[in-house]
Amino acid sequence: MLMPMNMSVFRVVAAVSLICAATSSARAVSGLRTPFGEVVVKGLKIGQTYSLYKLVNLPLRLVNTGDSEIDVRIDTIRVSSGEARQGYDVIPSTSWVRVERSTMSILPNREGVSDVIIAIPDDPSLLGRSFQADIWSRSVGGRGPFAVGLESRLLLNIDSTPPSEAELKKKFVDENVADLNFTVLPSNAAIGPVVLGRKADLRHDFKVVIKLINPNDRPLNFRVRSIPLWESLITAPDGYEGAYNPQWLTPESGVVKVDADSIADTSLSLDIPDEPRTRNKRFIFVVSFDVLEQKIPTHVYYRLMVTTASGSKTTGAGPSSRP
Repeated sequence: MLMPMNMSVFRVVAAVSLICAATSSARAVSGLRTPFGEVVVKGLKIGQTYSLYKLVNLPLRLVNTGDSEIDVRIDTIRVSSGEARQGYDVIPSTSWVRVERSTMSILPNREGVSDVIIAIPDDPSLLGRSFQADIWSRSVGGRGPFAVGLESRLLLNIDSTPPSEAELKKKFVDENVADLNFTVLPSNAAIGPVVLGRKADLRHDFKVVIKLINPNDRPLNFRVRSIPLWESLITAPDGYEGAYNPQWLTPESGVVKVDADSIADTSLSLDIPDEPRTRNKRFIFVVSFDVLEQKIPTHVYYRLMVTTASGSKTTGAGPSSRP
């Protein structure tokens, strides 16, 4: 059973990542990143099972920042005692921590997500102790130009008191992660030069249209947000930098409904102020598309590369083709 917990859960530091790139002539890149770097969970009770997503909204998220689709395998591993964080023992068994999806395929600019389930044995000798479990995520099967992998650390602190009768009586269903199939096309676009100090309707001014394809037998609602580059974990292409203010880019609609077995489209508006710091720049904006019907929302990232003009009097140009 999954029990609610009165505990503190927090992430320490930023994302853990391992990115392998080809030579500059090949231009092929593989990358895998996650915000699930080091996570500390306090107040766990013996004999209880916990879902990190259901209780604290903290699933394992993996972002493919490379150019190719990759197949990923995820395992819980036991590090050696010498590698464990000071004050923590290595988990006696990897059965304590499992991921709901141990394999997944992740397209470029897209996330793969899995719940993390923690099961503490009903053993009084564990009271008050702390343990470390590591989660190893890596590409398999040879897709993509290079193998990539990363390791996340999960630090478990077990409460010094056993669960109360009230805690033992509470039961929750362990749901499976929804794995809805959908597509956002294209995955990126480049426009410019963009006139500064004037709002541009990208659908009409630059012919930027984003198609949302729903092949499922039920309608889906997509939440659309312009987010900071750091939040997406996407790496800026060479010569570009993250937009100073992601709110310069606004969605045509905050939520887009796509009927079953249907295609809908949407677009964006862009309003970059005319300031010395914004002239003759190349910015990358990241738009997150989240399916609201999934238990754990999966983010699909759309990249918009923008070249700005030298001032407000410059005339804008149409969209360009850029990977």
